[in-house]
Amino acid sequence: MIETRWATLGLGVAMMVAPGCGDDGGSGQSSGSTGEVTGSTGTPTTGSPTTEDPPATSSSSGDPTTADSTGADSTTGEPADIDVDLQFAVRVGEDDAACGQSYAGIGASDTTIEFLDIRFFVSNVRLVDDGGNEVPLEMPDDGEWQLEGSALLDFEDGSGGCSEGTTAVTNTVVSGTVPDGTYTGVRFDLGLPFEQNHLAVDTADPPLNTTAMFWNWAAGYKFVRIDIQNENAAPDNRWNFHLGSQGCDNNDGGPTVPPKAECGRPGRPAIAIDGFDPVTGTIVLDAAAIYTGVDITTNTAMTPPGCQSFMPDVAECEDLYPNLGLDWATGDCANGCADQAIFSGE
Repeated sequence: MIETRWATLGLGVAMMVAPGCGDDGGSGQSSGSTGEVTGSTGTPTTGSPTTEDPPATSSSSGDPTTADSTGADSTTGEPADIDVDLQFAVRVGEDDAACGQSYAGIGASDTTIEFLDIRFFVSNVRLVDDGGNEVPLEMPDDGEWQLEGSALLDFEDGSGGCSEGTTAVTNTVVSGTVPDGTYTGVRFDLGLPFEQNHLAVDTADPPLNTTAMFWNWAAGYKFVRIDIQNENAAPDNRWNFHLGSQGCDNNDGGPTVPPKAECGRPGRPAIAIDGFDPVTGTIVLDAAAIYTGVDITTNTAMTPPGCQSFMPDVAECEDLYPNLGLDWATGDCANGCADQAIFSGE
């Protein structure tokens, strides 16, 4: 038997669509220069990608549960699968990340920030057993947060600066099953696989119908969305980090035509956490570590605020990408992303 623990951390949901490849503006208002508009988020929708109804419940809430093997399989005699709930948390150094709170000393400029959005996708999740073997986590579709091996983690609860068109629903858990055994690590990709990355958001199943995490059919989804407010006077007080694929060749078919092959700059960090018990531990994203060496008070003129992962944002992104283990020049992992500094286990 193995025991799982639930970790709760809320942030909510702010919906935003950016039709241009990697071209984002601020949330809460439409922007003539970016074409980005806001809506709400949540459960499955059809039709326009600018409006979604909030889900009624959150899959991340509930009482602590115990994952247990149901005994040997009556056909094979092998141990039955066990349930695993991978717990995720977002911190700023030692402090929990939360909407409505201020955090000082962030980035190269030691500025004070407030979060406006924190969401990210994970996929290709594997546990590492005591023999060093990677065992895929079989993740069931739940109609809300998980779909075909990918999951959306949402740490925004609609309070404070996260209140623009959001809900209090959050998700901090990735659930699945593995064969009974001893596990000492976890592996996952930060983002979506190519096959899911270029779907039509207005007809996709949850959570891939979340328009706030979508650029366009050509560029695909925002794998990570972390929006912050800094100490600058408005309107220069916003700095967004949106990670995703770029260099997507769709033969100039326009923003609604998906590419037929992997994008030239995949932007999909491979995360490995060793010496970690995935059953009882928590996977922690240190948001402060994202901005190490990055001046989050400045922005290139005539570009959306912050690092949007596309080439005009080189000044904002080239010092940020190595913190995720990525090479800015290629948009792909450097050294297998072994030098990423934002995820750890506890």
